Amino acid sequence: MSQTMSGRSDAPDRLWVTGLALVFGTAFLGRLVPLLNGGGLYAMGNYDDGVHYAVAMGLVHGLLPYRDFLFLHPPGIALLLAPFASLADLIGEPQAMLVARLCWIALGGVNAVLCALVLAPLGRLAAVLTGLMYALFFGAIYAEHTVLLEPPATAMLLLALVITRAVGSGDRLGTRHYVAAGLLLGLSPALKIWGVLTVLVVVGGIAYRRGLRRGLTVLISAVASCTVICLPFFLAAPGQMWTMVVADQVGRRHDGLDEARRIDGMLGLSLWTSQPRLHFGTALVTAVALATLVVCLIRPQLRLLAALLITHALMLALTPMWFLHYAGAIAAPLVLVLGGGLAVALMKVGTVRIRLLPPAIATLAVIAVMLSALPLTQLRLGRAFPGRAAAAVVADLPGCVVTDFPMALIQMNLLRRNLARGCRYEVDLGGASYHLEAGADEEQPRARNLVWQAYALDYLRSGDASIIVKFSSGVGFSRKTARIVRSWPKVGRAGPYAIREPQPSRRPVRIGPEGVAHSW
Repeated sequence: MSQTMSGRSDAPDRLWVTGLALVFGTAFLGRLVPLLNGGGLYAMGNYDDGVHYAVAMGLVHGLLPYRDFLFLHPPGIALLLAPFASLADLIGEPQAMLVARLCWIALGGVNAVLCALVLAPLGRLAAVLTGLMYALFFGAIYAEHTVLLEPPATAMLLLALVITRAVGSGDRLGTRHYVAAGLLLGLSPALKIWGVLTVLVVVGGIAYRRGLRRGLTVLISAVASCTVICLPFFLAAPGQMWTMVVADQVGRRHDGLDEARRIDGMLGLSLWTSQPRLHFGTALVTAVALATLVVCLIRPQLRLLAALLITHALMLALTPMWFLHYAGAIAAPLVLVLGGGLAVALMKVGTVRIRLLPPAIATLAVIAVMLSALPLTQLRLGRAFPGRAAAAVVADLPGCVVTDFPMALIQMNLLRRNLARGCRYEVDLGGASYHLEAGADEEQPRARNLVWQAYALDYLRSGDASIIVKFSSGVGFSRKTARIVRSWPKVGRAGPYAIREPQPSRRPVRIGPEGVAHSW
């Protein structure tokens, strides 16, 4: 096998390929096994995954998000999931959703391998350890066990870093490399508006190290790909799309969540305590992250990784709300900075004339990674849903079946039936609370938002049968709304879920011009 002057192999050797295969396998199983131990492959998911699939189903049946129904994210995920929505015609919605989940789990494995490839120029041992860190990082595992927005956005970032050899030399790269990287990066804001920050940081890093022309090439290419995806939807409903994707997201109320949960989530430590709190592990991981961040800031080829971590950490710290899958947005930047610091440490100790020192450092890193993954052995993801039993209850019912949790309709194989029957298409009932003009209730929790309560009841009453999965008294529903829903007669039951026949309101609820709910 030919060698470079530095003694490193020109082509991937067997050990390197084996290491990457280990990274992929660890990541794949790390996402699959907790799902199998929890809700199973047909699990209910985390709400957003059902929303994303339902948007894609509406799209393949001729409905446009923003114009025809509410959706609070850019349209990229609808296009990405459209093939899986179309697949439902052949194998059914539950099975098509299963295929999509398995593809997202595999994408998690690909992302772990890409983390290794980003740092490969600094040494293969550090690269493999970095891939393993990502494979076992809880924030990445949670985001990549089902069809959420963060995994494909992370893949676009990592592919761009690999193509541009972000931590290596760009001397041999041509314009086509920067065009390809820009086209990939442009898909990130087409999935979630946070991707704008990713594009700007990478463009700035490339312009700083390799010149303004190359940075502009990446920026123009990113704008082009994002425009191609978003512009048709924007032209169809410019005002609605801007309001839903930008104004509604920026204007979300602050949820007042304990910052300890946010910090532990960002550091991948959410499984270490039953109640969110700052502990020794938080301090230790923070210290290690800060130390490696300093190392990356000192070394020019690692400054882009440091910039990605700093900006994404600030973004997550300042975002008004926090959900656990948000940690998927910082998983790659954090792991790459940790891996960069490890690579520099291994290179430094490699110059010391103590033969056992580099293996000792590597062994300690492996032990640290494995110890951090211990809580994963008890992890259960998702919850089971009796989709077939619920579908049997409503199989012969005419009209529409409505729900507060779109995955319920997917597992009941009812999305397409509702579309064929012309039912009201509501893919994100909870998200409507961020969109509706609620007047004095604007900053109130959903359960005290009278405008949303009226909206939710109006939607649920549009169906001939309803199944409530997500909301209950004080959790989404107000006590009055929950009491009204419970008063509806049951038409059947599937496991713990009652299927009810909605009843018309005796006192019609209308939304006044000032955005306040009135009953009369």
